[in-house]
Amino acid sequence: MSEINDIMKILNEGEEKESKISVKEIVALVKEYFWKLWSKKWLVVAAGIIGGIIGLIYAYNRQTTYAAQYTFTIGGSSSSSPSINGLSSLLNLGGNSMDAFSGDNVLELIKSYALVEKTLLSPVEYNGDSINFIEYALICDSVRANCEKEKMKEKDPDDVSICDITFPLGQERQTFTRAQDSILHNMADALLTKNISAVRKDKKLSFMIYTFAHNNEEFTKEFSAAHLREVSKFYIDTKTSLARKNIETFQGKADSVRQKLDQCFTRRARFADENRNANGQMMSVTQWKIDTDIQILSNTYTEMLKNLEVLKLNLAKETPFIQVIDEPRYPLANDKMRKLKGVITGGFLGGFLACLAIIAYCFIGEMKEKMLAEKE
Repeated sequence: MSEINDIMKILNEGEEKESKISVKEIVALVKEYFWKLWSKKWLVVAAGIIGGIIGLIYAYNRQTTYAAQYTFTIGGSSSSSPSINGLSSLLNLGGNSMDAFSGDNVLELIKSYALVEKTLLSPVEYNGDSINFIEYALICDSVRANCEKEKMKEKDPDDVSICDITFPLGQERQTFTRAQDSILHNMADALLTKNISAVRKDKKLSFMIYTFAHNNEEFTKEFSAAHLREVSKFYIDTKTSLARKNIETFQGKADSVRQKLDQCFTRRARFADENRNANGQMMSVTQWKIDTDIQILSNTYTEMLKNLEVLKLNLAKETPFIQVIDEPRYPLANDKMRKLKGVITGGFLGGFLACLAIIAYCFIGEMKEKMLAEKE
């Protein structure tokens, strides 16, 4: 038993010696591969030059993306006062609708198809002409320029392409053809997927960041501003729609009272003209009734005007707004790659990959030699 243990101990010691690699061996291995790389230095240099040329071509042809970034917060929209709520109930008006949207939902409004499509159909100035943003986008994407080239070629009259479809400024959305709807929807989908971003800056803060990116600097600046305006308008209109409707309803009731009051003034004047020299109790009672109606309607109309002003003041106080804190300025931030950076990056990657390839080739060759030696 002791002999077996001794044999196992000797075998383990041999394995440990084989597994341990000394520092000298590592240094020797590094030197060996260094000289192998040095012997192929011109190949590495050539790969670096080729990589630099590729990097220069990439930097020259790479499409620059511009970004317009807004930092904003939601303000206003405080709760209604008890007196206004009581007045709305008394007049059978709708309650407060200021909680229809929370501040966080503005981020979802930014990402809605409806508002992006509405922005694409809104007007913009381009080279002195008024067009909509979807035509502007087609120009920026060189679609319209390619259409000019397509006109020079013969084509099947039955074929319909995007060159045959236009979006006239002011065309009603309901009159769009199936092809127009398809192009508009696809473009809105592409912008929402690739170009538009909206996030909250920090969960503890109310600041939000809206970013729009595109390869045309002017289009980026103009579209981002128009899109945020559409979102702000829709948000404010929705938050105040019921309050404005209540004011319109209350204004109608006040106008009705004023009309009845004017009728009473006319009736009293007519009664006075027709019964200028008449006497009697019946005449006095009729006169008293008319004066009483005038007094009641006058007091009612005065109170209604006061309450109407309170409603308008409350609406102004509770109207929310999107307060822009930071907005983009020319020149816009971009990811433009400089030519020198492209040459350096491409050259470094080319040389590095060449070194890896040479080391791998040498290592594989050594492994093959060892395998052949073992077989012999």
